[in-house]
Amino acid sequence: MSDLLNERTMQGLFTSMNQHIPVKRRTLEQLLSDPEPSYQARDGRVYRLDRSELLLLFELLGPEERSALKLPILIMTDTAYGEGYWKVMGRAEVKALSALIGREPEREDEMRVFYPYLKEIRDRLPTTTTTVFSY
Repeated sequence: MSDLLNERTMQGLFTSMNQHIPVKRRTLEQLLSDPEPSYQARDGRVYRLDRSELLLLFELLGPEERSALKLPILIMTDTAYGEGYWKVMGRAEVKALSALIGREPEREDEMRVFYPYLKEIRDRLPTTTTTVFSY
């Protein structure tokens, strides 16, 4: 019973911590054609995306990745590697962030990110990236 209660408590905590996660993500190309690029979060709030960040991502990617990159880029906690690690998944997402921070990913479709890189990413792309908490 105690384990079940702890599990439910953790699920509730993480659900509340992730209310800023988008209901639906759109591609970089779609957002660039939108006069007011934004997304709606699970909590109903609308988050605007900075056009200069969209243009930076456009410059970092080729045509194929531009049509595949979904925003905001989700940077997730990664407990598999211990504390302080985050990860990014998706080929276009990994390619964009790898180019941004100048670091080769471990895999083509997944990259581990530890705090100094997370800070750089969030400083340079505050509206087009977001963090997701999990356990």
